Amino acid sequence: ARKLEVENRMLKGLLNFKPGPGVSFISGRVVADTGGAFVHSMILNAGTKSGVSKGQAVVTGDGLLGRIASVGRRAARVLLIADLNSRIPVVLESSRVRAIMVGTNDVYPRLTRLSTGMVISKGDRVVTSGHGGVFPRGLPIGIVSSVSGGIIEVRPFVDRDRVEFVRVIDYGLNGIIQDINPAGTAQKRN
Repeated sequence: ARKLEVENRMLKGLLNFKPGPGVSFISGRVVADTGGAFVHSMILNAGTKSGVSKGQAVVTGDGLLGRIASVGRRAARVLLIADLNSRIPVVLESSRVRAIMVGTNDVYPRLTRLSTGMVISKGDRVVTSGHGGVFPRGLPIGIVSSVSGGIIEVRPFVDRDRVEFVRVIDYGLNGIIQDINPAGTAQKRN
């Protein structure tokens, strides 16, 4: 009964996220956490058979967790926002300052590619900017946790150590996600 109560509470938390009209989603369970020193990803129990495809956003009720990096028939790998390979166009909600959030393989990703002279404050809320066409505008990510010596760290809203259930959301955005075909040339995904 306690296990079901905890699971029910987590699922209710997942429902805090309200996707916009015309958006479809698939709920999934995290079945493996492949986190380590060099990779920050998770394996979900949903794949192409469930409608999951590469590049889709993965969220919880608290905000953005990552995106689908690879997908099989019954499982998918989520590249977390903290992974070294993660790059997300973001905007600070209050000041509308644009940046790229870069994973560091640490708990806190960093903001880069800021225009010179921009004022960033601790506590500023960070959301997706919608640029690049991968994520829609306004998905919550986290808050600026420190601004020191030109390094701006973001504390994510989602605590990856507590994630059990997620939503894989299809916004219908093809964006810049590309696959490499056997000949070695890049082509847009469908």
